[in-house]
Amino acid sequence: MSQEPPSKTPPWWSPAGHRWWVGQNLGIGAGALIALVVIVAMGASAAHRPETSAKSTPAAVVPSIPSPSSPSPTGPVCTADPKAHVYSPDRLELLAACVGVAGTIEEESSQPDGDYHVRLRLDPGQTCSGQPCLDGRNVSELGGDLLLEPVCENPVTRKDAVAACQGYHNPLVLPPVGSHVAAVGPFVLDIDHGWNEIHPLESITVVALTVTITAAAYGYVGATTAPGASCTATARLPSGEISGASGLKATVVSGQDGAVAWSYGTVSTTKPGTGTHTVTCTLDGATASASAPFTVP
Repeated sequence: MSQEPPSKTPPWWSPAGHRWWVGQNLGIGAGALIALVVIVAMGASAAHRPETSAKSTPAAVVPSIPSPSSPSPTGPVCTADPKAHVYSPDRLELLAACVGVAGTIEEESSQPDGDYHVRLRLDPGQTCSGQPCLDGRNVSELGGDLLLEPVCENPVTRKDAVAACQGYHNPLVLPPVGSHVAAVGPFVLDIDHGWNEIHPLESITVVALTVTITAAAYGYVGATTAPGASCTATARLPSGEISGASGLKATVVSGQDGAVAWSYGTVSTTKPGTGTHTVTCTLDGATASASAPFTVP
């Protein structure tokens, strides 16, 4: 039996011969069809919605924890231009923009380019921005010390370094040898020498007051300490008595080089033997002392 082709007006017929659209109704009401469509749509949406518990709680907020390589907000801060007043800065390979280290000053020597070479014996267990502070040349050439270089501290005698310090003198004051200090600046590899440095040294501060006696003789005692420290001296004579010489009664404030000294009168009748000088210094509430023997002939 032939099937009548779909007409161009309702009702239309499905290919199976079932009427599926009658214009005003579908065999079910149009409102029911709309409701059915809405239900189907809601079901599809629900199929893609993650399941939640009836008693769900907000997800825990996990705080962001900086990685070990992230700069600490309380870490060292460098503000100066790392190439300012550095002669031939291309000879320095930057390893870290700013590091802070602590250690004891073992040696200070002036250089022809106007800088100081400061050899720092590092406190144990430190790294420089996650890298070893020392390389093989630091060990073999500098005795295991890190080099600090404050620039333009001294007269410049090297011709190719004159321009770098022209019209500039570094106000940074170095603590004396023996001081325990904190040092901050760019961490670099000196390509010419092959060792690691903090160059240019941006800041250096005493973190533990130290006193080193540099000369001890009957009638004289000298020492070095941090600049600005107030110091006193005593002389215990071989007899065990403390000298009452007027020259030892003065309190001496160390200058920029950290040096202090006392000269005092001697007595020919003093018992021969070994006496002891003691120098005690105070700075910012910290106190340190050092002693050294002297001989009464």
